[in-house]
Amino acid sequence: MNNLPKNLCVFILLGILFFSPSQNILFAETSSDEDKVNKEFLLNFGNDFVDVLVSPKDWKGKDFLNLSAVIGAGLLLYAVDQDIQQWVQDHRNSSSEDIFRAITHLGNGYVLIGLMTALYVSGEVSDNNSLRKTALLSLESWLTKGIIIRGLKSVVGRARPWTGESSHSFHPFSTKSRFASFPSGHASSAFAVATVIAEQSKKAYIDILAYSLATLVAISRIHIDKHWASDILVGSAIGYFVAKKICALDRNRNSNKVKLSFQLSRQRQALSLTFSF
Repeated sequence: MNNLPKNLCVFILLGILFFSPSQNILFAETSSDEDKVNKEFLLNFGNDFVDVLVSPKDWKGKDFLNLSAVIGAGLLLYAVDQDIQQWVQDHRNSSSEDIFRAITHLGNGYVLIGLMTALYVSGEVSDNNSLRKTALLSLESWLTKGIIIRGLKSVVGRARPWTGESSHSFHPFSTKSRFASFPSGHASSAFAVATVIAEQSKKAYIDILAYSLATLVAISRIHIDKHWASDILVGSAIGYFVAKKICALDRNRNSNKVKLSFQLSRQRQALSLTFSF
């Protein structure tokens, strides 16, 4: 039975409750029309997408170190993918099956779009620009990593575990889902959104929760036999680093703007003008 519609509603509700500005647990409240779905957002998305693709030309020592770490860990997992898959399948049971089949929906595009929509609508209703920004950066990161992941899946053509083929079986440029194991789309989606939330939040426990849920999504893909361990490692890394880059690009954009803000409350009335360059 497909529980996706129910899960979608549940996570939209959780998004509204968790990120409601009235709770003030994540983001500072702001009133601005800066971040909305408009022409500026589309232009920023196009520019950011290009910047992400060409960013390797500007990599420095730390970036190459990160790449080496991902490649090294990926190769290690690739060597034992078959063993990991076999161990996980041997230890599956009805309880773990129910848990991980529910958790894996957190990496589903429809569920994440629902969450991003809930964030954006909540920001619109409350005029909280931080909520809108989180939703739009999440959407931008999710779309950008999605294009990258889809391209890699098509080129690599790795057979999924459930096909019965070896972890070393590849069918380059195949359009079949059975040969779209590398890298994991669900893991990359979960980490792309989790990273944006962590970057935008002001609470350490929210960061921990976001990354913990993303990690569980990644593990679930092995448990339900959709991906090899190396698939989820690379997918998770792509989602994480794409989101980090897009958040950095957004901060750079904002640092070159004139900002006018007004605060009105019982305790304080203030008007501030800030110019950053």
